[in-house]
Amino acid sequence: MEARGYARSRRPLPALLLILLLPPAAGAAGAADARWSGQGTIPHLQSIFLGRCAEYVAVLSPELRDKNCTAIWEAFKLVLDKDPCSVLPSDYDLFINLSRHSIPRDKSLFWENNHLLVTSYAENGRRFMPLCNVLYGMVGDFLSWCRQKNASGLDYQSCPTSEDCENNPVDSYWKSASIQYAKDSSGVIYVMLNGSEPTGAYPVKGFFADFEIPHLQKDKITRIEIWVMHEIGGSNVESCGEGSVKILEERLEKMGFQYSCINDYKGWSPTLQGLSGFPERLWVWQGAHYICSLCQCP
Repeated sequence: MEARGYARSRRPLPALLLILLLPPAAGAAGAADARWSGQGTIPHLQSIFLGRCAEYVAVLSPELRDKNCTAIWEAFKLVLDKDPCSVLPSDYDLFINLSRHSIPRDKSLFWENNHLLVTSYAENGRRFMPLCNVLYGMVGDFLSWCRQKNASGLDYQSCPTSEDCENNPVDSYWKSASIQYAKDSSGVIYVMLNGSEPTGAYPVKGFFADFEIPHLQKDKITRIEIWVMHEIGGSNVESCGEGSVKILEERLEKMGFQYSCINDYKGWSPTLQGLSGFPERLWVWQGAHYICSLCQCP
């Protein structure tokens, strides 16, 4: 959900984890021959996918126990038979239809450039339900997948990103999921932006701008609340009413949405400790993300 190139397809796994997960045929020599700019298919893709799905319907959302994880996987893997630069968002229609479920009213949380802060704050769907906490988003989060260019079988060396071709498997997946997530969101809509991002808090080309805002259902939405979060003790690149945030505000106003914008939102208390919530006590900036220091992170 950030500048085009799309963060979800560019989220790198930790280097050590990648080394541990690489299959024998995808070692250093294979990396040198990589065709595409993105990481290759993650090993054990099917097992990870089915495991996440089973956990979701059995533990996280038992009301979805009737969902058929095997059928969902079979619908998902249809793209693995296609050329890696010829996968369209519509190729995931059956997968989305089988895995789709309702999103609680007032629980949708959209974001840009702050994935770890969002997931920590959402508490695995208990406080809010961002896209990575719905079933069709969770099963593919942080993963990559693609078929080999001119052969059957998965490519474990590299997969295309938007830098290589627009219609690649991972970007098309997130486009399809983002559109459905926006359509199913209702009530008060929350948007968390990173006001310390050097390129601007609101990417004017990104998942939120291109695939979520256009599909918000005006008749289902009460208002939109924007939270611009800043690095603790660090740079303040943009705030409400400034730069790209102002562009977002003007866009929402033009579309007829009621909206508000809050800098460094403080209006919550962590459920585990029952403490009064202040970001300087809860959020630690590490690398390019906030990390929740007190609440339970997923």
